[in-house]
Amino acid sequence: MSYNILPTNEFSKDFKKLDPQLQKRIKTKIEEVAEDPTHYKHLHYDLKGSCRLWIGKLRIIFSYESEKQELYPEKIVFGHKYRD
Repeated sequence: MSYNILPTNEFSKDFKKLDPQLQKRIKTKIEEVAEDPTHYKHLHYDLKGSCRLWIGKLRIIFSYESEKQELYPEKIVFGHKYRD
């Protein structure tokens, strides 16, 4: 069963700034993640409760709620710069 994808405002703004080809890759990968998000790297410290996935040099930070079957793409990060 697939999770519902509910992107945050920050993710949506970052997503719109990317070129269409990269947007398509991200959309495809997030749909893949929505099938089973438990298999992705869980983060620690400030980002505890979130997970990450790589798409080229971009990292997508997301969280999910198993009980509600919801996936929340939170941010798009270039490289290792998680902080604002």
